[in-house]
Amino acid sequence: MKVLCVAGPSDSGKTTVVAALAERLRECGTVATVKHLTHEPDVDTEGKDTARHRAGGAVHTVGLTDEGTWFATGRDRTLGDVLDEFARTYDYAILEGFSGSDVPKVALGDRTVAPPVVAEAVTADDLDLNDVVRVIDRLPSYDPERSPDRGDE
Repeated sequence: MKVLCVAGPSDSGKTTVVAALAERLRECGTVATVKHLTHEPDVDTEGKDTARHRAGGAVHTVGLTDEGTWFATGRDRTLGDVLDEFARTYDYAILEGFSGSDVPKVALGDRTVAPPVVAEAVTADDLDLNDVVRVIDRLPSYDPERSPDRGDE
């Protein structure tokens, strides 16, 4: 699995880049994405079923719709845990946020991000997605055994 992170400040276009990369990469294989949240997800709203499951003692809750869309909640999962799981199933993982991780990054805006940085742009509109796709193809495959620090935001 190839892993790339898109990092930058709010309103720099991270989500736009993640969505565009997912669209391009799906022609080459399966794509998963992970978004760094700075707050609890809205899906676990107090009084709703998933929140009641969690309050009842569930450590991990998955919601699945008739259309096949899903969300999950839980604790004690790191970025590394998620990537280790994804590596068994997906060809690509695109991360949004996680600027402190050791994952190769596209840096947007003026936020300082931890290396390695493989592309930089002021905004999503300034980024050449063709160049980024070529960079992704040259990245080494993710290896759970050799990825000690997958860090947080």
